[in-house]
Amino acid sequence: MPFEMWDKPSAEITDLKSKCENLLETYETEIEDWYTQGEETPLMEYLCRDTILKNKDASCLNEKFVEEVSSGKEKKSNPRGEL
Repeated sequence: MPFEMWDKPSAEITDLKSKCENLLETYETEIEDWYTQGEETPLMEYLCRDTILKNKDASCLNEKFVEEVSSGKEKKSNPRGEL
């Protein structure tokens, strides 16, 4: 990698950052409400299932993603960051 590009994030990271910032801006009030209510419900449940997808099909939130690693073995990946 050229030295001048060392500290620059990849296009994918830049795109993800932009999408995250847009999400935060769009749902700022809802996130503030969640925070001020004491964070009793996990943010994903509150924001995704109870707010954005309320009364809609939320089955996508239960999907499990599988990522292949170079050794040929599968590595399970959880997009919600749960352990």
